[in-house]
Amino acid sequence: MGAARPPMVLSDAKIKSLPTPTTGQVEYPDLSVPGLRVRVGVSGAKTFMLRKRVVGRDRNITLGRFSERFRLADARKQARQILSDVETKADAVRALPERQKRGSGGHTVRALWPAYKRAKSHLRNVREIERVFNRHILPEFGDRAADAITRSEITGFIDEIAEHAPVMARNVLGYFSAFYTWALPRLDRLPGNPCRDAGRPPAPKARDRVLSERELGALWHVLGDELRPFGPAIQLLILTGQRRNEVFEADGVEFDLEAKLWTIPKDRAKNGTTHLVPLSTKAASIVQDLLSSSRSEKLLPARGNWEAGPSGFSKAMTRIRAELERRVGEPVPHWTLHDLRRTMATGLQRIGVRLEVTESVLNHISGSRSGIVGVYQRHHYFEEKRAALNAWAKEVARLARIKQKG
Repeated sequence: MGAARPPMVLSDAKIKSLPTPTTGQVEYPDLSVPGLRVRVGVSGAKTFMLRKRVVGRDRNITLGRFSERFRLADARKQARQILSDVETKADAVRALPERQKRGSGGHTVRALWPAYKRAKSHLRNVREIERVFNRHILPEFGDRAADAITRSEITGFIDEIAEHAPVMARNVLGYFSAFYTWALPRLDRLPGNPCRDAGRPPAPKARDRVLSERELGALWHVLGDELRPFGPAIQLLILTGQRRNEVFEADGVEFDLEAKLWTIPKDRAKNGTTHLVPLSTKAASIVQDLLSSSRSEKLLPARGNWEAGPSGFSKAMTRIRAELERRVGEPVPHWTLHDLRRTMATGLQRIGVRLEVTESVLNHISGSRSGIVGVYQRHHYFEEKRAALNAWAKEVARLARIKQKG
């Protein structure tokens, strides 16, 4: 719940001029419709909310994002309709016996989650499902009755994620929808899957962003000045080419520094197979520094929660992108952490590494390692991978030196 300002008679012009808070969220109640408010977040997004007390409990309902297609008049109309529906439903609920009032038997999303996780424990992506629930779904809906969450609330929730992470928003919606498919037989009052008809962000366009040699050299220095976890972690992404979650969720026991080897277990690797990543001297040094200063089993523990990986990616990336532009001295096209994998693949090709070795480094089961070829081609190119990653570390160091001289 955001900090609230005194009620005011809102207008579209006033909403457009509402200031963006530096931290947290601020709510502006509307005098015209009881419970209607505009919530403004640090991103500047303005969202219509309706707060209503129903049978002794406060309910927060997301109506939608303020835009040219959804203005104040639309929010007021929708809010009044919901208030009417809620009062009718509340009157009916008050008349029911206590056993029926409980409806789902106290089945909040959080209460159902352990059984759902056990049901999905055989899936290779169960760690990713758990991460998405812990980071996104449970904080927002965990204490809500699973059969009381509406598709409009889910749409607003997904829209907020999509503003900064459209791919993650689609993933969150998919995982939440799978949860509801499983939960339907267990919830008598749930008429259908509320995720099914919720707004779904469009599929993102295929990306082809590759950082230039100049950008990569400058980024290395930016990261050198960036405090942990993001500075050294992103340097590790550059040097190893592994996926963001594979680095940021890594456990210390996965690393053998004497052998300069990182073993990503199959339950954390995206394709479900154990992945061996040889470490260059620089990569091993980064890992050693992180492990020697950590009180956790995690390579990159969250602040205040030693059992979880870090959060705060959006703020960190905004800061790092801005500093990279300052050092380069000109606008830098938008880039993401995943673009670093593509940058490495392109760089390996440029310095003469064979395609099948690059795919093995990235743990891609595609291209030269897919289909019938993959069935019979069991060579994992371990020594070739080590040579390639050592050569790539030298290339990154060369680009960093060039930028430093420039």
